[in-house]
Order: sequence, then structure tokens, then C-alpha cells
Amino acid sequence: MASVTFHLISTSSKHDFLSSVQQLSKPDRPLYLGNCEHWIHAPTLSVPALTGTGPEMQRWEYLLICTTKSKLDFEVPSALARFVKAHWAIATTIPHEQLDALESENKRRAALIVEPLPDGWSPRNHSGLDASDPPADLEASLALSSVPLGASKSSTPLGLKDFIATFGTAHTGPVAMFNLLAYHPRQRPRYLEYIAAFGTSIGSRYGGDPQFIGFGDCDWSSRESEGTQVADPQANGSSVWEDCALVWYPSILHFGKMLDDPEYAEVDRKYKHGALRDNPLICCTEIQLEYD
Repeated sequence: MASVTFHLISTSSKHDFLSSVQQLSKPDRPLYLGNCEHWIHAPTLSVPALTGTGPEMQRWEYLLICTTKSKLDFEVPSALARFVKAHWAIATTIPHEQLDALESENKRRAALIVEPLPDGWSPRNHSGLDASDPPADLEASLALSSVPLGASKSSTPLGLKDFIATFGTAHTGPVAMFNLLAYHPRQRPRYLEYIAAFGTSIGSRYGGDPQFIGFGDCDWSSRESEGTQVADPQANGSSVWEDCALVWYPSILHFGKMLDDPEYAEVDRKYKHGALRDNPLICCTEIQLEYD
């Protein structure tokens, strides 16, 4: 297994931070660097650390994923540290095979042929999106809403349908959803059944493809200040984040249409309902860098 850390970062200078990333030597280069665009579903756990303690939602700018030399290393690469203004990290382990296949997997995603979206689900035509009527009993649906990054916490939350319509018009390329996962006691195996069902049915239909999966063996940078324990299969609700993942989609509209599909609702109800304590998602767009 390889040690990997997912970093949410706010910088003192975006230009200097990105320039420093470009100058990293090959062993220190990130596995993934993305812009943080929006909380699809804001957290209800680790709230001060993830959303900030001030009157505004913490404006996370980047998601940085790096390999580390040792397990549970929350530090950003030293060359970047002086440009980091705010930081939250979750450390985990992933199979070495994921890293070995990274380059070929990225090429495969770029060439992926996905079933075309139906009318009403395109950057120029939002009629299908607008007409969707999300069921009220789902863990994840187009009825989700959250306060935008950097906005006042007292402001009106932005509905997911509105975010998809606006963002999907400006950005038609791929997105990735950074997932944090916390379960009710002894419900993690049930969620893993959801992952299996998702991957063989509704997820693959809309191009959903895990880029990084850190299942189990997680620790996070704010754990001690929260008074929480590391995830334990026998824990009685005292643990928080047990898994994390980054899942790729061909576009934000593919993600939205997937949530609107009746088959997704069926899988959600069967495996997710009652299993999750929290599952915040933040939408990211990958940054392609030319390294020095």
C-alpha cells in the first residue's frame, strides 16, 4: 500500500503557489492538482475545520493529492508551505496498483466514450435539468444546496440545479468529486455494496470513474482538536472520516443527470439510506501544469 494525503489548500498567492508546484522535482510532484469549485454537499462533521470559524465559508482554492514517505503525513511539500494560508488534510493508503496504472488510466478517461446525454442536459439547453423533480428521501439528489466557497455563511444556499446550470455552461469539461465518508456504526460494509453496484451500473453509464480510493486507514489533520478517534470497525460513533475518494465525471452535467436517473435513486435507497453519518462532496476541476 502507498501512503497518500489529500490536501485542501487556501493560498496567500495563487500565482506563487502554482509556480512553486511547477518547480517541484519529479518525486515531489502531485498525483492530482485541482481547483475547488463548490461544495456539492457541505459537511456536517468537522465543520469548523472544513468550513472555517469566521463569518464566511472557508475559500478552499486547491485540492492537492500527494504521495508521502510515511503514513499519516499531513504536511504539504516544503517548497509550497510558505504560500499556504489555510490547510486541511486527510491521510490514507491506496494500493500501489492505483499509482502504477495512473498514467494509463488518465489516457483511458480522456478517450472514454460515454452514452450521450438526453435533450435538456447540455450547456445550451437546461430544460431537462430545470424540469427534474428530485425525490425527497435520497442521500444525494439535485435537491442538495450549499453556501458557495468564500460566501457569507448567512447567505442563501445555492441549489445544486442552479450551480450545475451556471457552472456547466462555463465549464464543459471533466470534473472530479472529492468525497469524505463517515458511517453509522457497522454500516461501512453496506456502503461498499453501494460502491460495487454504482460501478457496474449507474456510475459507468454516466462516466463516473474513481481516480483515487482511500478506503480505510484514514486520519485527518483536525482530529485531535475535534476530540475524535481514528476510524475503528467496532467504533460506536466516535470516529469520523473513515474513507475518502476522488471520482471523475466527463462533465458536471453527466453528474447531474446521473443523480436524476431513477436507477440511481434505486441504488441510493437500497445501499446508502441510513448508512452514512456524513458524505460531503466538493467539485473540482483538474489543473494541467507544464513542469520545469
